[in-house]
Amino acid sequence: MAEKMKAAFLTGKQKFEIREIDKPVPGDDEVLIIMKHVGICGADVEFFRDGEIGGWVLEEPSITGHEPSGVIAGFGKNVTGFEIGDAVVIEPGVPCWKCDYCKKGLYNICQSVVFCGVPGAPGAFREYMNAKADMVFKLPPGVSTLEGALVEPLAVGFHAAAQSDAKIGMSATILGSGCIGLMILFALKARGIHEVYMVDVIEKRLQKAKELGAAEVINASNTDVVDAINELTCGKGTDLVYEVTGTKEATLQTVALAKAGGTITMIGLSSYKDLPFDINGLICKELTVKTNFRYRNLYPVVIDSIQAGLVDLSKVVSDIYKFDDIQAAMEHNTFKRDEVIKAVIEF
Repeated sequence: MAEKMKAAFLTGKQKFEIREIDKPVPGDDEVLIIMKHVGICGADVEFFRDGEIGGWVLEEPSITGHEPSGVIAGFGKNVTGFEIGDAVVIEPGVPCWKCDYCKKGLYNICQSVVFCGVPGAPGAFREYMNAKADMVFKLPPGVSTLEGALVEPLAVGFHAAAQSDAKIGMSATILGSGCIGLMILFALKARGIHEVYMVDVIEKRLQKAKELGAAEVINASNTDVVDAINELTCGKGTDLVYEVTGTKEATLQTVALAKAGGTITMIGLSSYKDLPFDINGLICKELTVKTNFRYRNLYPVVIDSIQAGLVDLSKVVSDIYKFDDIQAAMEHNTFKRDEVIKAVIEF
């Protein structure tokens, strides 16, 4: 008889149900991981709130969660390099490794990628999960599984910095000071960029951004963002602009905020079909527009940066919830978002 474990199923809009299901057995090329910490992503919150995000629609009960960290509990016969008890993180997207994108190293845009936590690919809000061994990375001594649960969003931040070709001496504006905005701040500071301005409408997030090293913070609910950035930069704007919110208002501001010859990087997924853009301004300033989808080839770099002390993730986590309290955790993240910086489920 199969061993059992608990898993949290999103059964409909704003409704989680913890069920008992069979504990997985690792395949030949897989490791079995007992979950310790799993981060709650904005995408998880949107799935919970709306039952859909970015084209993925909840049509049947699903296990969400894609920011897992845990400990090796078993492995298949072909797996080497791991021992029982190793602390690890899982990169949640498994590409095909065969298509042109994968062969070029662009596996994050593989059209056949299986990404855990979206409908059809069970996620990490469960006690145990299998993962392909080549997408599992050890956490070194001194890096906790709590920090491990933030490796995935930090990889997004590092990828955004790489996409924009951020260099020492540049200036930057980040529109959105939630978890991903803060991860971009970390990535820019690790690259030697200190003139970073953070924008949001939630004061708690702005104060956290200031604590973590933003040069200045701007509350868009009571301040004209373009005027504020112009004042801070003598009317020039910043070399780099990152749009993390996915809102119409912030998207339209990006061109006005960017210095001539600068780069705009779009990160925030949006539910809008017709987001506006100032094409004339884009042309006249000769701006470059980049986009950012997840990350690639970055987990080892991100983990090394944490171990080296370049990034202090301990200051980002604001709320820790027990697994059995996942319904309350999601409700708090959804309806009290002004109180949350980053929430993590603890097993």
